[in-house]
Amino acid sequence: MQNPQPNKRKLETALEFLILLVAALVVTWTSAFGQSSRIKDLVNVRGVRPNYLDGLGLVVGLKSTGDSKKSLATNRAVANMLTRLGMKTTADEVVTGNIAVVMVTAELPAFARNGDLIDVKVSAVGDAKSLAGGTLVLTPLHAGNGETFAVAQGAVVVGQASGNGAQVLTVARVPGGATVEREFKPEVAASGSVTLSLVHPDFTTASHIAEAVNEDLRGFYAHASDLASVDVRIPPDFDGRLVEFLSEILALPAQADTRAVVVLNERTGTVVMGSHVVIAPVEVAHGDLSIRIGGKSAKKAPDKHVVSLGGTTVGDLIETMNALGVKPPDLIGILQAISAAGALNAELKFI
Repeated sequence: MQNPQPNKRKLETALEFLILLVAALVVTWTSAFGQSSRIKDLVNVRGVRPNYLDGLGLVVGLKSTGDSKKSLATNRAVANMLTRLGMKTTADEVVTGNIAVVMVTAELPAFARNGDLIDVKVSAVGDAKSLAGGTLVLTPLHAGNGETFAVAQGAVVVGQASGNGAQVLTVARVPGGATVEREFKPEVAASGSVTLSLVHPDFTTASHIAEAVNEDLRGFYAHASDLASVDVRIPPDFDGRLVEFLSEILALPAQADTRAVVVLNERTGTVVMGSHVVIAPVEVAHGDLSIRIGGKSAKKAPDKHVVSLGGTTVGDLIETMNALGVKPPDLIGILQAISAAGALNAELKFI
């Protein structure tokens, strides 16, 4: 009777070789179509989002740079504050040179805990000239539903601002100036599943993400419901371990696919594009220059003013135009003409 062990060993060796071959083909396919990205760089977990807060407050202690007497809102706000503190005052009795009404805004992160400190931004509402050196008095911060989630107070910090060497002194920050009073716990795993929302919606990218998740979980747990979202059912092995589950699937590599786009900035003459964007055979006349792209006659240049471009991509066109010394505005005009002729196989965007 023949010993079955050698045959079993041959079968195992053949399976190992097949697995290595499939892995090599996957690597080759991935390399051919681009570099993979982590899923966490391609999606947002639906529900994990910040909550925006705002409130109307007062900044006191200013050095005669606050709101003027003309600011009736400031007069009323100061009178209400003093009355609340036990000093009954009317708006006509208030002197507001050292006080300014401000809009206080903050971003409450998801899963913020009671007692956490967050930064707030303070912006002048009235005609104050500067908030430097002031102190923000206690200000409740409300969400869009009107509920109070934090209270803010503290010394405002006016930093350098943008502009031609100028300073914006009417916008300031209070680092760690707001204390979370109510926890913000968004629901992430509703009905035992999570939804991954694509940052850049695309049918192919959504399909690749679902395939990567199913391959890792060894089952059909994920499916792309549309071009912008992938629904993932939580496996029984991860019951009660949502953090570990999301950590695992978000770290998986997935191939992102995007549409071909050429971005033009006419003010600065900047052109941003993928060098692989294809141009169909076309001939463009721009001034005293003619450009012939693709086609059977691409290798021949019967006229000295005709430039034949053998390649068929935007990268080849840009390289040729730069070698000829074509200025960016002229290059933008050429790309616009090619797109208008329907020969540019990409979306043209202007910024």
